[in-house]
Amino acid sequence: MDINMIDGIKTGDIVRNAAGSASRASDDDFARRLEKAARENDERELKKACQEFEAIMLDMLYKQMKATVIKSDLLEEDPGREIFESMLEEKLMEQASKRGSLGLAESLYKQLSRQYGRNVPANAAENTQTRESSGEE
Repeated sequence: MDINMIDGIKTGDIVRNAAGSASRASDDDFARRLEKAARENDERELKKACQEFEAIMLDMLYKQMKATVIKSDLLEEDPGREIFESMLEEKLMEQASKRGSLGLAESLYKQLSRQYGRNVPANAAENTQTRESSGEE
């Protein structure tokens, strides 16, 4: 008896569908927050939204790269492991975006700031990262 099946539906498919739905909901929330930050001229919220966008992009990129790796039979697949790995990867990509290693959030922030009529100095994102890493707000 295969316990990975519920009424003919693989539990792994259920997990993937749920994760996809959560991701789409998160993407919609991102768009709303970005629009709100632009409307209210909230610089901090705009920077945060840009960092979240970078995290989403990194997460998508990582998942696509991981999909190309040949799977091994060494470790058995199960829904709990899939959920754990998905959550771990999401947090890792979130941390990578906070470090600003790609610079996507910084570039996006500068572009959106110009688009919404703010004057942004060339090193504005760098100054913000320095203040945030030192604990200043």
